[in-house]
Amino acid sequence: MYRLALFSLALLLSGCGFALRGSAELPAQLQPLHLEAIDTDSDLLRELRRVLQSNRVALAPDAGDGDGDGDGYSLGVGLEERSERVVSVNVNARAGEYELTLALPWQLRHGATLVAGPERLALSRTYLADPENAVAKSQEAEQILREMRQDLSRQLLHRLQVLPLPQ
Repeated sequence: MYRLALFSLALLLSGCGFALRGSAELPAQLQPLHLEAIDTDSDLLRELRRVLQSNRVALAPDAGDGDGDGDGYSLGVGLEERSERVVSVNVNARAGEYELTLALPWQLRHGATLVAGPERLALSRTYLADPENAVAKSQEAEQILREMRQDLSRQLLHRLQVLPLPQ
């Protein structure tokens, strides 16, 4: 009885399009995807690679400059653009809140043809600053940046998922 109910629930959830948060299935023609970046050692690129691989996106091995067959899709990722600004001040005329902005320029190519982009995904987050504890402010900013990198990577994955690709 319980197995039948569990099976029915699983069937119902899969039939309505339910998927776990953060999971996406890219169109088959995007696989394998070649990832090109200006800064190959950036935290954002590492997070993007992790998100793609955890969503079963096959990444093409690095073939060097111009050694590939030019027939597959290439995701070009620019440099991470980060900025911070004071949003409000406290009663002591010190920064009370900061706004962090993180942006990722990207484009998708199929051989020499530009399929999407160049586009720029951006996120902003606001956090409180403790003027008495600069270390806490720095740690909070780093934690927020890690979360923003994860969010930007997932946004890019979902953007690739809904792209109209030529057949």
